[in-house]
Amino acid sequence: MDHDQLIDLTRRALKLARDKSTDLAAGVHMVDAADYTSTERHERDRALLMASPQLVGYVSELPRPGAYCTKTVMGRAVLLSRTSDGSVKAFDNVCLHRQSQVVTGCGTAKRFTCPYHAWTYDNTGRLVAVPGREGFPDVALRSDGLTELPAAEYAGFLWVALQPGATLDVAAHLGPLADELDSWGIGRWSPLGEKVLDSPINWKLAVDTFSENYHFATVHRDTFATIARSNCTAFDSYGPHHRLVFPLNTILDLDDVPEERWDPFHNLVVIYALFPNIVLSVTVANGELFRIYPGDRPGRSITVHQNSTPLDLSDESVAAGAQAVFEYAHATVRDEDYRLVEALQANLESGARDHLLFGRNEPGLQHRHLSWATAIAG
Repeated sequence: MDHDQLIDLTRRALKLARDKSTDLAAGVHMVDAADYTSTERHERDRALLMASPQLVGYVSELPRPGAYCTKTVMGRAVLLSRTSDGSVKAFDNVCLHRQSQVVTGCGTAKRFTCPYHAWTYDNTGRLVAVPGREGFPDVALRSDGLTELPAAEYAGFLWVALQPGATLDVAAHLGPLADELDSWGIGRWSPLGEKVLDSPINWKLAVDTFSENYHFATVHRDTFATIARSNCTAFDSYGPHHRLVFPLNTILDLDDVPEERWDPFHNLVVIYALFPNIVLSVTVANGELFRIYPGDRPGRSITVHQNSTPLDLSDESVAAGAQAVFEYAHATVRDEDYRLVEALQANLESGARDHLLFGRNEPGLQHRHLSWATAIAG
């Protein structure tokens, strides 16, 4: 995002803060409670995600040829590697022999040796060694290999398709938002690891918590609300994706500062909702990524929380501080957002009421659900 665009967003956010207002949808919107509890909807949601490009990490997780990282996407074990020519490849992390995971974690390696029977693959996925090969006469070295998945690095992030042979067109998926996402650079910042939340809430309910800041004054009274304004958001949509801008409490100080001296990034948090299941949060020192997946039933979801930073992590005190910020943000989502909506999920499943109400002051929430509904209907 260029400086002029940031200044324009800051003007919009400052006016909303000054007016104690927020961007509004055209009207209120109702969503069926069954969208969070129905087995049929759950299966359709899973099919939607399986057919969509999946953002699975930062390009900085594969910093050089020979680097690899492993991911879990809707229960699917995925291995990504950067080959000697610098390209990114992705595979089902499943050995041809007995379906063991070939490798775990992240690191650097030219070859991956399955921990079960030592079948070995190079980082282009080819099978290069089989101990006791006489027992497997039909297996062909360097012809057989791991099942490859379509993969790409785009806008600073790693992407995969979950169906072998599928078309992975991330440019078409992101549309005009691609350049803006890439301009932040958060996908090239230093990664700080992953944290996983296995939660008794529907995946859409998890996503909902990131789609408005109307709840800050109550749910986050002593945490996020001490930093950012509540019920104050600038909203823009980009096809099925959207962007929210949350003004920080400091933004009103800009009334006394000439625009040419504004430092927008110290007064805003920018939240992107990437269809269908990704949330990105951009601040001056953090690039947070939330990958949110349906679980094995409607009332269960998996959230993989990652963070990156532009700070120099070679300095131990800086690295410790960056990790502390990551811990704080993760604990707030876990202990305030998700813990509260566990009871909401229970109420939805009880059948006490057949719908939820989204207000005009929740345009991001409305947009996300309308985008899901349109995709499923199509």
